[in-house]
Amino acid sequence: MTTSAIEETAGEIVDAELVDDTALMPAAAAPAEVSYAVTRHTVLGPGELPPRADEQARFTELDFKVPEGVKKRLNERGARNTRVNRDSSRVRFEQWCESQGRVARPTTTTANVAAYFGHLMEKGKPDGTKYSPDSLLAYCGRIVSWYAKGERPDGSLIREMIQDYRLEEYIPAGGEPEQSAGLTLKYLVKVLAAIDETTRIGRRDAAMLVLQYGMLYRSVEVTNLLVRHVRIDSDGVWVWTAKSKTRRTGKGRWRFIRDREDLRIVARVRAWLSDLRELFEPTEHDQNPADGEPAYQPNKPLFRALTTLGNLKRRANATVRGLFLTGRAVNEMVKARAAAAGIALINGLKVTSHSLRAGPNTDMAEAQVPLADRNEAGDWHKDSTLADDRYNRPDGSIDISKHDPLDAVPLYGGPAHAAVAQPLAVAAAGQEE
Repeated sequence: MTTSAIEETAGEIVDAELVDDTALMPAAAAPAEVSYAVTRHTVLGPGELPPRADEQARFTELDFKVPEGVKKRLNERGARNTRVNRDSSRVRFEQWCESQGRVARPTTTTANVAAYFGHLMEKGKPDGTKYSPDSLLAYCGRIVSWYAKGERPDGSLIREMIQDYRLEEYIPAGGEPEQSAGLTLKYLVKVLAAIDETTRIGRRDAAMLVLQYGMLYRSVEVTNLLVRHVRIDSDGVWVWTAKSKTRRTGKGRWRFIRDREDLRIVARVRAWLSDLRELFEPTEHDQNPADGEPAYQPNKPLFRALTTLGNLKRRANATVRGLFLTGRAVNEMVKARAAAAGIALINGLKVTSHSLRAGPNTDMAEAQVPLADRNEAGDWHKDSTLADDRYNRPDGSIDISKHDPLDAVPLYGGPAHAAVAQPLAVAAAGQEE
């Protein structure tokens, strides 16, 4: 018989069985094992625990969406030329992988990338010439960076392949970097002398050439100048550079170019600005409407595309650069002007717009201008040696002082030299008439 207890509750007698209280309590749960999220990139201080795996963010659909304008900025990040080159390199790699039965996306292998670059080295370009090692290195960077970190092919292995290719195949086969000629002062004055500056196109091109020489500009940098970026002083021209290829971020800078009798920078820039004041944006029915929108406005391009009659070209279809000239247009202009002066080649090298970067650097180097000053003038990094290594073609921060390193370069042949005197005489005769 079981043990019983008699409990009195509200006048009733209840017969209940006595049990052990602990039998009614649930068993204590064993502590759950804690899981931590640790990767090879986790860095912990003394006594610090890594983040728990169960504390990861719980994203919703909204966390992955951005407004249309933000998406456009993301898609178009970086300079346009950079985007075009990057995307074309990746597309070519993807197409090659597809033709070979290899996988390019969403991820790939180091072997696929190595095989692709081996193909480029062996086959060369479509025209039969070899790819330069520098081009291959650029392609490698674009392709490797296409993939998320942690899933990228081994770029160091590909770069070692390219370096071996440079030393064992490219150089022995006579490969050398394609360089532009240096349009030094003695050649530049001949180019300027051959320009008909009685025309608006001639005045524009002459102003562009002397500014590009004085600033050691790349072609796209001279095309990016706005009207407000140039200020004429009594003895020279101030030029504002908002950014350059080597200085994409940070503050812009003013730099002073002193006027020179052999370049007549002030007169040429002033003449072009005078032309710009007379120009108005063309319409469908009028090339230069007197009551139209003026071209001379602070935030409009300094140099514009012109018709053969010297009016502004309509730019309705110029979706990439808009009112701005392209770097290619400047390059074609420089080559055409040099050819007209009979100097399309200098020391066997072609004259291009980049010649107006190499030329003044060469002139200053021969005048013993220090490398630091030339780096400042050409907007190279202060520790760069490119001005000596790659931009010297010898024959055989904001500067608030009027310091121009070109001051050290003597006037070419003096004011009586024929190449200088002749265009001055022609200009003077035209004014007298």
